[in-house]
Amino acid sequence: MKIGQPATVDFADKQANVTTKLQITVTGVEIGSIKDLQEAKAPTANAEGHTLVYVSYTIKNLGDASLSFTAPSSKFVVVDTAGHNGVFMDPPASITVAKCPGPKFQGVKKGMEAKGCSIIGLSGTDNAPAQVGYTDLVDLLKFQAAWTK
Repeated sequence: MKIGQPATVDFADKQANVTTKLQITVTGVEIGSIKDLQEAKAPTANAEGHTLVYVSYTIKNLGDASLSFTAPSSKFVVVDTAGHNGVFMDPPASITVAKCPGPKFQGVKKGMEAKGCSIIGLSGTDNAPAQVGYTDLVDLLKFQAAWTK
């Protein structure tokens, strides 16, 4: 799919005992900077040597379960042009990076949406994202949906 197109996916959080369907739309993919993390007073040690990618999205809850104690955004994967997956670099929930604010899933029930942004680091300081994927429930190497520019 192209960025901006919605996809319907299955979501399960075993810890919270939640299973539901979500409509996910990746609304943007931008290159970020360590300076953005520094301005937010977020930890930067793990970000050194990485290209930061900001993935903006809207997640709509299509099922009956509440998303309050879940993290559906944790299933996003950014793949670089060489086929390597990035790693999550989101700061703690108490820290907001102005150019990439994290989601708030508290109280998101059926029919409601949450908007957010995740920070994913690709190896190397001059790397480029090729696609954003949303992982499968069973095989984390497979995508239920994938977006490209």
